[in-house]
Amino acid sequence: MIARTKRFGAAAAAASLVLAAAACSDDGGTGQGTSMDEEDVDSITIWHTGDASQKPMIEAVGAVFEEETGVAVNVEIIDWADAHTKILTAIQSGDGPDLFTGGLSWGIEFGELGGLYDLRQYESENLEDNVIDGLWQSIESPGGELYGVPLNMTTYAMFYRSDILDENGIAVPTTWDEMDAAITQLQGAGYATPFVSTWEPIGWLDWFNYMYEAGGSLYSDDCSEVTVDSPEVVAGTEYWAKRFSEQNVPTDQPDISGFASGEYVFATGGSWNYDGLATGFPELEGKWSSAPLPAGPANAGSFIGGNVIGVMAQSEAPGTSAAFIDTAYSDAGVDAMLAAAAENNVLWLPPRTDKVMDTHLDDANKQALTEIFETSVGPPNCAGWEPASPNVQLALQSIVLEGVPVEEALANAKTEMEATLQ
Repeated sequence: MIARTKRFGAAAAAASLVLAAAACSDDGGTGQGTSMDEEDVDSITIWHTGDASQKPMIEAVGAVFEEETGVAVNVEIIDWADAHTKILTAIQSGDGPDLFTGGLSWGIEFGELGGLYDLRQYESENLEDNVIDGLWQSIESPGGELYGVPLNMTTYAMFYRSDILDENGIAVPTTWDEMDAAITQLQGAGYATPFVSTWEPIGWLDWFNYMYEAGGSLYSDDCSEVTVDSPEVVAGTEYWAKRFSEQNVPTDQPDISGFASGEYVFATGGSWNYDGLATGFPELEGKWSSAPLPAGPANAGSFIGGNVIGVMAQSEAPGTSAAFIDTAYSDAGVDAMLAAAAENNVLWLPPRTDKVMDTHLDDANKQALTEIFETSVGPPNCAGWEPASPNVQLALQSIVLEGVPVEEALANAKTEMEATLQ
């Protein structure tokens, strides 16, 4: 069984509905599920949160699973904008798919509501040794349950114009101090905006990187205390805010075309930019590359996200569904997904760092991603973070947009987080 140990919520009305539905099910989210042999089903259905470009990868591993077991896998795509509500409604009504994928924190959120099976009930050949550490600490509940595991990943990377750095005699920055020096030098050379963030510049995701690199955390290890006002978080937040107040970083999410035109020299953003640059701007071949985010005074690290996959409590085939997840982590499953991704020219990052080198990226960018994953960290696994995060983001934005002092804004964020801490 899955035995690895390491140490997120919904509105109260939704919670009561979901718990009532779970209580009416035969097994519930934490009951003992049936085995694949006992179920003897012809097909299972998965709702995948994402877009149509990702469907071929899930269908590819579904084909491997069908060949091995005789069970077909039906894949339905649901949009991110509607997925959270749709899945909650399915849990409440008991009418939904066998499996779902969604945000990394959704596994714990839905599982704590009784809507998912604990995957630790099932034998696994491929999961335990293949999920990277930075994700385990985000997907295992404080009580030790494992309601979902990552299906694919996305992470922050730093993209840079290597040709412009070479022209100006600047090495790729690896620390905050080196980045500050590079920005100052490039601004002196006439680049008004040498650095941009292309993934929610004034959102909590971008801020999370700096907070973590400064040695901060959102909660204590046991999730009993909110620590967002610690000196380390203050230091990281001040450095993040300096980007906008002193270094001319746009608060609006810029188009990556500015990087292609040479207006921007550095661009942090999601790993989808690898394909965006390669396919959208072929004229840049050999003129750009990527690297981990510059390290702060305490840590190197990048926020890592992606889709979690879990088994719905109302599924009549939980054992079969769990076996599908295990296949998605197998060599054959991952290889099938990567082959489909290459065929469709889509970057698909399975949660296995040993497989990054099998993606269709060039060697330099493969190596950069491998290094990024070694220090990547996911969202907190503490109950209450999901409902608190929108208000935390508003508190952070008040620093940049309204000039609210960092300590005051973080105190406001702490109040919001304590109100939902469970």
